[in-house]
Amino acid sequence: MEIEEKQAEVIDHFVKQVSAQKGSALGSVFVEATSHPSLFAFSEILAVPTVAELEGTDNSVHLEMLRLFAHGTWSDYKRNSCKFPQLVPDQVLKLKQLTVLTLAETKKVLSYDQLMLELDVTNVRELEDFLINDCMYAGLVRGKLDQLRRYFEVQFAAGRDLRPGQLGSMIQTLSNWLATSDNLLVTIQDKIKWADTMSELDKKHRKELEDRVMEVKKAVSVKYDSAILGSIEKLKPPRGRKPSGICFGLASYDIGLLIFLWLPLCFYNARDSWYFSFLSSFHFHFVVFGNSYLCFTDSMVVENTIEKTFHGFVNLLVAWLHGVVLVLVI
Repeated sequence: MEIEEKQAEVIDHFVKQVSAQKGSALGSVFVEATSHPSLFAFSEILAVPTVAELEGTDNSVHLEMLRLFAHGTWSDYKRNSCKFPQLVPDQVLKLKQLTVLTLAETKKVLSYDQLMLELDVTNVRELEDFLINDCMYAGLVRGKLDQLRRYFEVQFAAGRDLRPGQLGSMIQTLSNWLATSDNLLVTIQDKIKWADTMSELDKKHRKELEDRVMEVKKAVSVKYDSAILGSIEKLKPPRGRKPSGICFGLASYDIGLLIFLWLPLCFYNARDSWYFSFLSSFHFHFVVFGNSYLCFTDSMVVENTIEKTFHGFVNLLVAWLHGVVLVLVI
């Protein structure tokens, strides 16, 4: 794009010059135009009426030279050099530059061997210098030089003037490109619709999964709460009753009564030696308080208050009888 912008003013300049000249005077203008370092398009100059008037005249050789720079290559010049005027060095350089552009139209990878043959270059160093200094720096092409594989990879190339009959093939190429672009656009739209559909299905599936997870959490929570409440109900005492206070009161009464019954037995054993008295008292103490503990624990298990009292006195009587039997035996 930069090179087209640069040569726009140059083209206007030479179009005005050619329009003002006729006949053989146009030859010098053509040499100047084809030697200019910033001019690589000549179709506007060829379209000037005074240039078309050279066809079939003695000065038609200048017209053929201008057409060569518009559409031809260095190889075309070498094959038909007798039909053209002798080229000056700047014209030779310009024609070789245009040859690189023509080769880049059909291939993006140009081998060194092909370039050396088309440009009439004898060694790689000269070829690379020409590509770098006279083509890349001039803005005609951009690319990469690969010395190992011996090729030039073209990334950009400026356009040349259309050759006769090339317009139809270019229209066909652009039509094919347009059809391919339309098909690609339809495919992209189908892919977008498919992606939207899959996204909606994914959101729906995710919502169903989240709802299912919440239902499971609620079910587990309800079961857990029911289990906890059931356990608490089992552990809670009946309403309006305080069995724990009764149990402790009954246990204290039992212990006091047992101690009162324990003292006469100790005095009864006083006739024996102190050892037997101590031993019998110890055994009685152990049995009495052990049964008192059984009385207390058993009272906590029974829920009815009357049954607790009954169990407490039964355990008290059993404890006292155990102690009396044990003392008498000892």
